[in-house]
Amino acid sequence: MGRPEPLYVNIPVETETTTRNRRAITGATYVNGKGIVVEIDARGKNWRKVLRRLGQEIPKDTEIHWENLRCVEIQELSSFNQRLWYRLTFGDGWYLDKAGKRVYFGVEQGLPGLDLQRGVTTTTVRAGVMLAVMAGVGLRSICWLLHVLFHVEVSKSALGRWVEETAARLPNRDEIIKLLNADKPITEAHLDEIFPKAWGGKSCVLVLKDEHGRIVCTEEILERSTEHVVAFLEKLKQCGLAIKTFYVDGCEAYRDAIRIVYPAARVQYDYFHVIQNIWKKLWSAMVAHRKEIKERSENVETPWYSRKLEKLATTLWEKRGLIFKNTDNMTPEEMEELVALMEEDRYVGVVRRFLDRVWGIFRDSDGDLGARQRLGKLSQRPEVLKDPQGPFAKAVAFLHDRFEDMTTFLRFDDVKRNSLQESGIRVLRRLEAGRDGFRGDKGRDNYLRIYQAIKYFDWRVYRIDGSLALQPRAPAASAA
Repeated sequence: MGRPEPLYVNIPVETETTTRNRRAITGATYVNGKGIVVEIDARGKNWRKVLRRLGQEIPKDTEIHWENLRCVEIQELSSFNQRLWYRLTFGDGWYLDKAGKRVYFGVEQGLPGLDLQRGVTTTTVRAGVMLAVMAGVGLRSICWLLHVLFHVEVSKSALGRWVEETAARLPNRDEIIKLLNADKPITEAHLDEIFPKAWGGKSCVLVLKDEHGRIVCTEEILERSTEHVVAFLEKLKQCGLAIKTFYVDGCEAYRDAIRIVYPAARVQYDYFHVIQNIWKKLWSAMVAHRKEIKERSENVETPWYSRKLEKLATTLWEKRGLIFKNTDNMTPEEMEELVALMEEDRYVGVVRRFLDRVWGIFRDSDGDLGARQRLGKLSQRPEVLKDPQGPFAKAVAFLHDRFEDMTTFLRFDDVKRNSLQESGIRVLRRLEAGRDGFRGDKGRDNYLRIYQAIKYFDWRVYRIDGSLALQPRAPAASAA
C-alpha cells in the first residue's frame, strides 16, 4: 500500500508569521501524524527592499543569489486540534557589490516571526516568557500548557534559556534604577526583606519599592546588619536616588543605615508591623489564658462548670481571629458576637480595650502631641501596671522604644502611615513560587528586570532584526 498523498489546505486564520511573510508562503498541507505544515520559501521575499530597510546600500536591479539550500521546521502556537508547523526553505543569500565582490547576508533578520535557532516562532517565545515572568507560572507547568493548549513541544531547560536570553539584552540593574528614576522621580523608599525559599542559612534579599508602586531593585545580603544595608543604600545613592522618606519595619539595622547614608531622610515605621508586633505579644497572652481555662475545665469537679469552661475554651479558639479584628472592619453580627464573648470572659474585654486604645493612637490622635498623650494614658492602665514583665507592659515598652519613627506621619502631611512594601513582597513570592525558589541572585534578577521592563515601561518580548530583546511598543498614533 503506497504512502498517502498530502492534503492541501487553506489556513482560515492569520498569524504574525503568515501576515509578515505573505509573499514567501507557497502553500499549506495536512500531513497525517504531523499536523498542518505551512510551506515558506525565503527566496520569495523582496530581499533588495528588505536589505535596504536594514541599512544596506543595494541597487534596485541587483540580482540575489542563493546557495546551500536547506529546510528547517518551526513550531507555531496552534488554535486547531492539530499541530501547526512552518517548513522554511532558505539558504545562504548573497549579491555582488559595485566592486564585483560577494556580499553575504543572513535571512533570519528578514523573516519576522520566525526563530530559526530555537525552532519556534517568536510568538511562542513571547508566550513562554510572559507566562513565566508576568503570570508566575512554573516552567514545568508552562511546558504542559503549551503542549495541551497549543500543541507545542518545548523543554523546561529551553524555557529557562529563553528567559535568560531575553534578560541579557536588557539594561542591568543600575541602569534600570536610573531609568525608573528618570521616568518618575523616586523620593520614597519602602524597604523590606524576603527570605528566599530555596536558600538556607541567614541570607536574605532586600526589596525596595517606591511611592509609585514599582519594585525598584533587590539585593541578596548575608544578614540584616547595618554594614550590609549601608552598602545597599550607597548603591542607590550612586544611581541618583534622592530619597526623602523611608518606610521600614522594626529592624534597627535599617534605621541606623538610613541615618548614615541619608541623614536628612525621614523614617516611618510601617503601621502594619507596629500592630503585628503588638498582636504577637497579646496573642501569646490569649493562648496562655485559653490553655489555663482548658486545664481548669479538666480539673474542676463540678460537671456543669467543667462543661462551661470547656465550651469557653473552644469558643476562644474558634473566635480567635474575631478577638483581634479591627472594629472598623467588623460586621454588625461580628460586633454582637464579640460583645457576648467579652461579657462571658472578662480577659477578652481587657485585651480588646487595650487593642482599641493602641489603634486609637494611630487612628484618632490629634497630631503628635495627642498621640503621646494617648500613649501616656495607655501606660497607666491597670493591666500594664499590674505586671511590669507581662505582655501588656512589653507592648507599651515597644511603643515607647520607636514612637518617634511610628508617628512621623503625624508630623509631616506628605508621609503616609502605611508602607507599600508588602505588595512588592507578594510579587516576588509569586515569581519565586513559579520557579520553585530562585537558586541564585542572577535568576531572580533576570525575572525582575523583565518584569520591570514589561510592567513599568510597557515593553514587550519581540524579535527585531534577528535579535531577541524587549522592545518598547510603538505609540498609538504611529502604530495607526
